[in-house]
Amino acid sequence: MTCSCNTAGTACSVLPEGAVLAPGWQPARVRVLPVMMAPGLCLRGQLAEQVVQAWPARSSADALDYTLTPAAWLEGTGDTLASVAASVPTATGQDTDLAVLWVTIIQGMACVFLGSGPPDTVQTVQMVLHTVQGRSVTASVQLYISAESAAAAPPQVPTLADGTPIPPNALLAPQGVLTTPTGQPYLLA
Repeated sequence: MTCSCNTAGTACSVLPEGAVLAPGWQPARVRVLPVMMAPGLCLRGQLAEQVVQAWPARSSADALDYTLTPAAWLEGTGDTLASVAASVPTATGQDTDLAVLWVTIIQGMACVFLGSGPPDTVQTVQMVLHTVQGRSVTASVQLYISAESAAAAPPQVPTLADGTPIPPNALLAPQGVLTTPTGQPYLLA
């Protein structure tokens, strides 16, 4: 359902019945990692060790947020995140693959909400971060899906009428979610 509140080029989409967004929602600190840059140690033929980052394990039945903070990567630049995208390159097309339920920028950090995943596997989540000043980085983080539960389908999250997920920091008006002219939710980043 859509309403017509085109104030300053915005549109509103009404949330599905029973959907509730969480004002004041915060990323869980235990699942926040820094954006890691590989050290440049190509001196005298020596190669740097590959850095592998991993978030804490989860079961297939869990639906949890995972976050990357660009604070050290952007330190002293005056730059901030402009956009973030997330994918699971290890997904195989199964209904119970690890799924990106939504991705957002919150408190200056890149946050992804993940559901499902094949038990007893290590999955890779790839996040691409772009900044206001034109910097970009692709970060791959591993995530172990434990065998604590059977494979589960990803849970449903609130979406716009076109299926665009609504993260918890989307701007709400009495008429619904405020969206950009391209149909994306406006965010409190």
